[in-house]
Amino acid sequence: MLDIKQQVRSFLEENDYATCEYHGCFDIAAKKDVLILLKILLNVDAFQKEQSKNLKIISNNLDGYPMLIGIQTNREKLKTGIVYERFEMPTLSLETFRELICNRIFPKIYRDKGGLYVEIDSEILKDSRKRKGLTQRELAEAVGINKKVIYEHEKKQLRMFLEIAEKLEQILDKKIIKSTEIFKKYEEHGQPKDLIEKAVGNNLEKLGFKIDFVKQSPLDVFAREKALIVSDIEVDKRKMNKRAADLKDFINIVKRPALLITEKAKNEELLGIPLIERKELEDIERKELIKRAKKAI
Repeated sequence: MLDIKQQVRSFLEENDYATCEYHGCFDIAAKKDVLILLKILLNVDAFQKEQSKNLKIISNNLDGYPMLIGIQTNREKLKTGIVYERFEMPTLSLETFRELICNRIFPKIYRDKGGLYVEIDSEILKDSRKRKGLTQRELAEAVGINKKVIYEHEKKQLRMFLEIAEKLEQILDKKIIKSTEIFKKYEEHGQPKDLIEKAVGNNLEKLGFKIDFVKQSPLDVFAREKALIVSDIEVDKRKMNKRAADLKDFINIVKRPALLITEKAKNEELLGIPLIERKELEDIERKELIKRAKKAI
């Protein structure tokens, strides 16, 4: 496992990505032009639904893109150039990820239980058919499929069996297969894990922020308006230094304002991250909160 993580991080850093590691819903956060959050597993079937959900929440709030990188499933090794999916998460082999990061080669094939699929360009399919002077029925018969298949794929973007798409390209003499959608957006939201988080969320909402919650990550609460505040709640003083270190590494990658919210704060900051007592949230003004959070960047 360490070897896989080291290789992934090496690919990223050799291509000018800033990176940090974390052991939770993601293993590596990396940023250059975009933020990528990676979970790395030897066997991708070990990926859990809760991990997927939290990865999607973080990505949704930070405009990032999650991926799962691995070597095999329970039944087979992951093949190069193919996108597998776990809980809707793009899942790549180590070599496919290397080609993506190092050579900007995007895979074109999806692997599903039913076989191999591709995404096709509906407009190119329709235009190419018309240029060839073929009706939908004539093209379908030439490939050996139902006319409805051609109709549906010209109407909207759908996945198609790889074998059928390749036959269509041969008949139309035109490339209609698109690259896979590796960088995907998600609409996922979380719930507070306890009454403390709920109370903090309520106070931040009163200040005009939109709130979201996440688990298995260096942070617990997102509070967003025009700016985005990343808040971490920790009541156990023994864990505070470790949590602050993880959050600091993450802030250095995502470049977002952050606060550590505690029950009692003896100092104004920890590892450069401003500390704020939970009770302060009841009286502090929004502008002041944002101002303090920006000191973490």
